[in-house]
Amino acid sequence: MTTHQDTTLESYRQPYYKRLLGIPELGVFVAVMLFFVIFTVTNRSMAESENLVRMALQGSFLGLAAFGMGFLMIAGEIDLSSGGTAALSAAIAGWLLMNFGWPEWASYGVALAAAVVVGLLNAFITLKIRMPSFFATLGTSFLVSGLAIWILKGAWLYVAVEIPVLAKALTPSPILTLPWLVLVLLIAYLAGDFLMRTSRLGSTLTAIGGNRRAAEIVGINVPLVKTICFVFVSVCCGMAGILVMAYAGTTDAMIGEGWLLWVIAIVIIGGGSLRGGTGSIIGVMLGTILIQIIRMGLLAANVQTNAQGIVVGAILLAAAALDVVRRRSVQY
Repeated sequence: MTTHQDTTLESYRQPYYKRLLGIPELGVFVAVMLFFVIFTVTNRSMAESENLVRMALQGSFLGLAAFGMGFLMIAGEIDLSSGGTAALSAAIAGWLLMNFGWPEWASYGVALAAAVVVGLLNAFITLKIRMPSFFATLGTSFLVSGLAIWILKGAWLYVAVEIPVLAKALTPSPILTLPWLVLVLLIAYLAGDFLMRTSRLGSTLTAIGGNRRAAEIVGINVPLVKTICFVFVSVCCGMAGILVMAYAGTTDAMIGEGWLLWVIAIVIIGGGSLRGGTGSIIGVMLGTILIQIIRMGLLAANVQTNAQGIVVGAILLAAAALDVVRRRSVQY
């Protein structure tokens, strides 16, 4: 019988390069350093404090959505309705604020409640009807995006004067002048990663994503855990959409446009897998940083927005290839 101690000793007997490849966050960490140096050499303004703060703030919206997605993908599911949920929550909040004069807290509460309903709908279709989450959430994405357009009637609403409380989350804090939102999100990432590594949360999600049948045998309530993950993702996306509304000062149905694959790309680049059972929350944070460095660097280099997808696609393929190499190194 092989004990945990024997397994640990065996891992230390492996060649150094195999142990190095076994670190899920290795590839994305190296990429973050490499691209930051490249873009800084190309354009020194990248390293200026004002640009770094702006980059952190703009990246925090996708980062918040990716934070929730990381847990869900480790559990072996996927949610393609992230952008639509962000748009729907922002549309509802802005609609209630401007058309009915609701207070901020009530508007945000209803908007996030709608995000919870989207998460429950995704969970129901995936777990009860047993439709693959890829197709279930793709359909939900079109549904909620259409609802956002219908609520706003294709127009946009200027809400800047009605959100004084939420706007404070985007103001600089005393710590390196980073916005409060960035600091809170950083704490959330560190706390989430700590829980994944030290509590039952990590082993539970990894077990579910790695082998659902085995997880059920040991007594894990798989449907409940996955439902919580679906709802959590939707709430994170809803919050991100509302924060984008605060940042722009307006709300429209285009909030969250393009998030559908960006968020998933961040998780995969950060060491996650579409097959589930692997990944880390700190890796998702590094993936968010990498994507934002690339987006800001390409803009600074006057590269067209449409061309950014080519670069990110190449990085995504490289990350997937690294994931295959890393899995093989661990197995052999």
